[in-house]
Amino acid sequence: MRAVQDKGGTTFLIQGAPGAGKTALLDECERHAREKGWETVEIDPPALWDPDELRHYLGLGNIPEVTEASAQVGAASIVKVEAKAELPQRTTLKILRGGKQPLLLKLDEAQTLGTVNAPPSGQDGTASNVLKAIHNGKLNRPVILIVGGLGTTVEAFESLGISRFSATCLVELGALSKESERAVIHDWLKKDGGADGDPTAWIDAIAQETHGWPQHILSYVEPALRQLRADGEIMTLDGLNAVLKAGCRGRSAYYEHRAHDFEEKERHCLAKSFAEVPLGESIPGDSIRASLTQEYGPAKAEKLFHQALNRGILSKRGGRYSVPIPSMQDWLVVNYARI
Repeated sequence: MRAVQDKGGTTFLIQGAPGAGKTALLDECERHAREKGWETVEIDPPALWDPDELRHYLGLGNIPEVTEASAQVGAASIVKVEAKAELPQRTTLKILRGGKQPLLLKLDEAQTLGTVNAPPSGQDGTASNVLKAIHNGKLNRPVILIVGGLGTTVEAFESLGISRFSATCLVELGALSKESERAVIHDWLKKDGGADGDPTAWIDAIAQETHGWPQHILSYVEPALRQLRADGEIMTLDGLNAVLKAGCRGRSAYYEHRAHDFEEKERHCLAKSFAEVPLGESIPGDSIRASLTQEYGPAKAEKLFHQALNRGILSKRGGRYSVPIPSMQDWLVVNYARI
């Protein structure tokens, strides 16, 4: 790896809509780094500014506080209070600089870094310095921060002073092409499921429901593998119908998970904004805010608007907003726009 040769590092950002495969790609990068001898650690945002949090994730434990009373007890009495001044300062930068082994830090759902997981007052400068040191390879050893998040993740990093990513360090994930989608489903059915015969009919039916989104493909192929095992690897029409029903339930459960922070009335307000919008099309943010403001007033409307962005129900695209996955928009409108 170039980072090892240069004893540097960088930030690698994977951004995309819910279900685009960000987490799976993060996990694959982590596995690859571990096989190359890197230390790999999954962190949450506070580890970027709270040294105790970082030490916890690195498995270092906390440095005990030395008080006047404790410094005078037992054999340590000869050190007395002066020992307190000799302890290393517990800063995140010193902790990161303290190791020798190449380190991969993995941060998922990083779009929250600029909102619900923003640094507390007085710590934004610390977070910014840590991110800049990682991003610019200034830690005296190879350290890479690999990040996954929704479409506002770049903006979250910009708010903390990281505004430039090289072309090879910023990946935008979206739906798979039709050819790639069919190839993925084929491999699941034939290689993992051992399907006997021509899987074209099953591939056609599943691809009509998954729309190229990796999360949706998993919602359908996992029931397909169970069904194939139950039917002795024979692809039957009844088996396919059972797979389609199970996949639809799994897909709806995923959408429900994305929206679980919203009450039914709040979902209704969001759905109403898109009731007449063609699937996959975008609208101005003011149209969405107007629907929310009518029910909740401007302050709560703005809070709900940003909450929808953080949960991936809304996605920003060229100054306009959409429900990023057409089938999620359909689920939202069908279930809530007509309440």
